[in-house]
Amino acid sequence: MSRVGYVFPGQGSQFPGMGKELYDKFSEVREIYNRAKNIAGFDIAEISFESDKKTLSQTQYTQPCIFTHSYAVLISLGSKAVFDGVAGHSLGEYSALVAAKVFSFEDGLFAVTRRGELMSEAKEGTMLAPLGAKLDDVQSVVDELKDEGIIEIANYNSPTQFIISGEKKLLEKAGELLKQRGARRIIPLAVSGAFHSPLMSDAQREMEKVLSKIEFSSPKVDFYANVVGDKVDNPDQIRKNLVLQLTHPVKWMDIVNSMIRDGFKNFVEIGPGKVLQGLISKISKDVEVSGWQDYID
Repeated sequence: MSRVGYVFPGQGSQFPGMGKELYDKFSEVREIYNRAKNIAGFDIAEISFESDKKTLSQTQYTQPCIFTHSYAVLISLGSKAVFDGVAGHSLGEYSALVAAKVFSFEDGLFAVTRRGELMSEAKEGTMLAPLGAKLDDVQSVVDELKDEGIIEIANYNSPTQFIISGEKKLLEKAGELLKQRGARRIIPLAVSGAFHSPLMSDAQREMEKVLSKIEFSSPKVDFYANVVGDKVDNPDQIRKNLVLQLTHPVKWMDIVNSMIRDGFKNFVEIGPGKVLQGLISKISKDVEVSGWQDYID
């Protein structure tokens, strides 16, 4: 029998109204949002359901809202939540760890709320997506500009999607160079800072303190980590990787390929949007991808 992997999306998947249908339908979900309000210190239901796109896209709101939505989906699935392994994209890694019972929803939300605040305070640098650029070209341009300052590949999302992170002036140069090498379009991302680059080192130091207050257990299902792109089961290593995650790239392609190697043929996205379904479909044509909506009556 093929193994089922649950995958959890990160920042960028949010949309106004996300989770409202589950909130209206399930008393357990209403209970989750009530608990979340007390932990986060703001009304996650109100921001998720009633705010406009601009407000919801502020990092300090986005991260707790997506995390809570993903958990609400998991709870709504009830006995239909059957899975053999988990992975999450950046922020989504926290949701994956709750699903794997490494830490509780409450501890996860405590960490994610602080993570969102720290990342929203990071005003240095930015990120961009060079559409239609080849990995070799992206890597060579980044290597070419590294002597001038901080620039890194932040996300290895699919064979056709890579995200660059770093100092604004270097990203502008990178965009021009990649256009010359065949990139169709250069899309600047609407983010507050250069996520998954060394410019996040201040936030990383603070995040290490936050995560030191949380108890980590061994995962109850296979867990695949962003930083290594492979399975990790040691609780101390999982904690270290979560700290490293802020300054290191998201190896999403490696994660999906590692899961396929380990027998995963069915991937279900748990959370808002369909971003990961799209990425996984580009990484492999030999797996089934679906959304959680297919499993809730």
